[in-house]
Amino acid sequence: MNNEPFIVDAHTHLGYCSNFYMPDVTPGKMIEIMDICGIKNICTSHIVGLYTHHIEFAFEETVEAVQKFPGRIFAYAIYDPFFQKESLKLIDKYISVKGFVGVKIHPAMHEYPIDGRNYEPLWEYADEKKLVVLTHSWDATPQNTYPFEVVPSQEYSQPKLVDRIAGRHQGLKILLGHGGGHYYGQVQAIEMVKQHDNVYVDICGEAKGFGVVEWLVKEIGAEKILYASDFSWLDPRGHIGRVLGADISTEDKERILYKNANEMFDFNV
Repeated sequence: MNNEPFIVDAHTHLGYCSNFYMPDVTPGKMIEIMDICGIKNICTSHIVGLYTHHIEFAFEETVEAVQKFPGRIFAYAIYDPFFQKESLKLIDKYISVKGFVGVKIHPAMHEYPIDGRNYEPLWEYADEKKLVVLTHSWDATPQNTYPFEVVPSQEYSQPKLVDRIAGRHQGLKILLGHGGGHYYGQVQAIEMVKQHDNVYVDICGEAKGFGVVEWLVKEIGAEKILYASDFSWLDPRGHIGRVLGADISTEDKERILYKNANEMFDFNV
């Protein structure tokens, strides 16, 4: 591994989140932290577009960040299942713009299931365009959902819900954000990767136990795992340490930290 920034963070966010302490999430500050951590590129989506239905605002701020830091900040377009036509119109407008690398969905925050019919226009579009779709994925067991939820919205984000989609739409690539979250979600994610060549996982999330990276490598192979941190929601350093400190080969660490993402997003580095 070299001394220049080389890590690719496949799952990050722009903007503030109301229930997290985030002192400075400006793109400039994110670049400073990236340089400290050796992160060359991030792939990001705007929190406002995932927590709310203000997708146009999210696109505007995302485009501004991508254009201000070309080659460092890359973006996911956002699809809102309750504004299908508007979302696809914006995705179609920006997906060919330099710096956009795929689409992000958050079934839990939008409270709509991954395999619901409102997502079907996106799956058809992404299949045709050969796009990467990053989806939030999580364990739906009660002890692993957010305590303020009356109806656990994580039910909408269970990894097993991509089964039919991945099988029917093999032109797209599905990246399971958080790799399913907790144990039962992780088991589902592993099964989906084993069943479908076009399904991958990333490793971000606030609850990761010892040995998870090693377990994932053993079960699905390093070539199906991407480094991710949820930065600036979360600190990227912990997840870097989890990969660097894992009991896996240097080649596997390189694949997870940057090689897989470079291939998936065609960064050509």
